[in-house]
Amino acid sequence: MTCNYMNEGCDGGWPHFNVFLAENGYMVSEECAPYKQKTKGDHCSYYGSCKPVAKVQRSYFVGGGWGNTSEKKMMKEILRNGPINGDF
Repeated sequence: MTCNYMNEGCDGGWPHFNVFLAENGYMVSEECAPYKQKTKGDHCSYYGSCKPVAKVQRSYFVGGGWGNTSEKKMMKEILRNGPINGDF
């Protein structure tokens, strides 16, 4: 994903903002913007030349709202629609 300016820059953040940016922006390749465990000292400008490779069409909360999910609802969502974005 491009450096997420909506989610504390490259300094971590919240999964639901990652999906929101992927829906309203785009995803980039791992080759152009590799995952890093730590991003201290990293800058969004390093990834400005990354080309879009994917876009999320629609995102939503499993269970309909923040905090209204369960393990069973998440399992059903994965079975029906594939991967989910989560936090703990």
